[in-house]
Amino acid sequence: MAEKNARMRGRSTEVGSWVYWRFWWLSRFHPNFVSLLRALFRNEAEGNGILKPEDSGTFLNLGVPQKRPASKVTEIVEFCKSGSLYDAIRLLNSTGYIQVGKFEESIKIFWDMVGLEIEPNDFTLSAVIKACSELGKLRLGWCFHGIVLRRGFDSNPIISSALIDMYGRNYCSKEAQRLFGELLEPDAICWTSVISAFTRNDQFEEALGFFFLMQRNHKLIPDSFTFGTVLTACGNLRRLKQGKQIHSKVVPSGLSGNVVVESSLVDMYGKCGSLNEAQGVFDRMVHKNSISRCALLGGYCQNKKFKTVLQLFREMGERDIYSFGTVLRACAGIAAVRQGKEVHCQYVRRGGWRCVIVESALVDLYAKSGCVNLAHRMFAQMPIRNTITWNSMIYGFAQNGRGDEALKIFDNMIKEGTKPDYISFIGVLFACSHTGLVDEGRKHFVLMSEEYRIKPGVEHYNCMVDLLGRAGMIEEAEELLEKAECRKDPSLWAVLLGACSTCTESMTAERIARKVMELDPENHLSYVLLANVYRAVGRWNDAEEIRRLMDDRRVKKMPGKSWM
Repeated sequence: MAEKNARMRGRSTEVGSWVYWRFWWLSRFHPNFVSLLRALFRNEAEGNGILKPEDSGTFLNLGVPQKRPASKVTEIVEFCKSGSLYDAIRLLNSTGYIQVGKFEESIKIFWDMVGLEIEPNDFTLSAVIKACSELGKLRLGWCFHGIVLRRGFDSNPIISSALIDMYGRNYCSKEAQRLFGELLEPDAICWTSVISAFTRNDQFEEALGFFFLMQRNHKLIPDSFTFGTVLTACGNLRRLKQGKQIHSKVVPSGLSGNVVVESSLVDMYGKCGSLNEAQGVFDRMVHKNSISRCALLGGYCQNKKFKTVLQLFREMGERDIYSFGTVLRACAGIAAVRQGKEVHCQYVRRGGWRCVIVESALVDLYAKSGCVNLAHRMFAQMPIRNTITWNSMIYGFAQNGRGDEALKIFDNMIKEGTKPDYISFIGVLFACSHTGLVDEGRKHFVLMSEEYRIKPGVEHYNCMVDLLGRAGMIEEAEELLEKAECRKDPSLWAVLLGACSTCTESMTAERIARKVMELDPENHLSYVLLANVYRAVGRWNDAEEIRRLMDDRRVKKMPGKSWM
């Protein structure tokens, strides 16, 4: 069928396109929408008068597929009926499909336009570039960028902002910044696009810097999206003071009642730990939506106010997938498996949803609550799994002492094409540590940096030190820490000191304890752990001396706490 449509499009550039259409129709071939439209266009251009303008709409309807937006098809047909075939073709562009979320279709329509020899304009190009952004098709976006340059649209602000946004969404913030730097007079939309590109790529400092530069040097007025983006940056940096400064600019800009801005303010205050401010902004909101409610729930959840999250969730009228995901995270935070099952039942009763966010949160909840078999059953039934889902299952098995199964999940993750991230390797190394898999731990520690280019952090070194320490390999663990970039972190040396309590090398323990005391003199752990080492080898006087030293330096042992 596609081949016949292509042949018809080719024949329509020769003699009479109408003759070829009749031939194909009598051969029981039904041409597609674009082929028919092209035939009409050639019919008008040739002036053969075979088809009257008022009959064009009926003719065109023969090729209308069900998936095209009905309103767009109706407009095209009306243009044909009135004889304005060129306007009909111009209307067959990508923007209508973007508006209804049919991004793949919009790109197909663009190539149809090229086949009809219609020159794309700035709106058409910006539409297909936006489609590439939404679909994550960076290579195709490069192709459209080339078309933009070739046709001289590179100075067009609409297209420039679309390109900057595309590169930002596809983790090419440097390219987005370079493109922005080439603009002579970027407008507010371009500024917002580059700020958003930085925020999407976790470059929050750069996002804030560009926002203040936009205000100070260019006197441009931010819109609601600009404020929302920069407030997200403040929240992630925990910059409460700067967040309040930006909040003070919202009122004179006339956006104080904007739901996007106010939801971003709730999110920012929540992430900065200012829950009273977050609650105050939320209470003053005239129009609340699911985003603002989830921002408030997320703020309480991040600040470990899990019981408040559960209470607010019960009071909420409207519940969407994000609110379910947030409240399940809260249940996981306090291992509230009973309440979690209650929320799970509500999620199932809603019906029609298969959300990877909610189901990943359920896997995490059941795994953290010790119901690892139930978590694995949920995991196995999921049609789609993301990195968070895999990480939750790996960590669930690891926490419950099933390291071999955690490693199997990790292997399956790689086989199914999901790339492991920073968190994935924490789970794997934690599993190795708590199961005594020294060789596997060494292998994966090397794998993360050499194959996946993931720089080991404090958490990874923590797991490796614990793994080697449990195996009695104190010297190897100490050597590993001496070479680490994060070697000045006292928590790592405290873990190593804790491992010394199981060995008889009190001299090694003394050396490591002195290291911890130098890095963090007020940390009670180094004193307590060293005293425990002395007791283990029978050096009771030295243990008492450590106790007196704690009193002299006014170092107090912090009491533990539990949810139980």
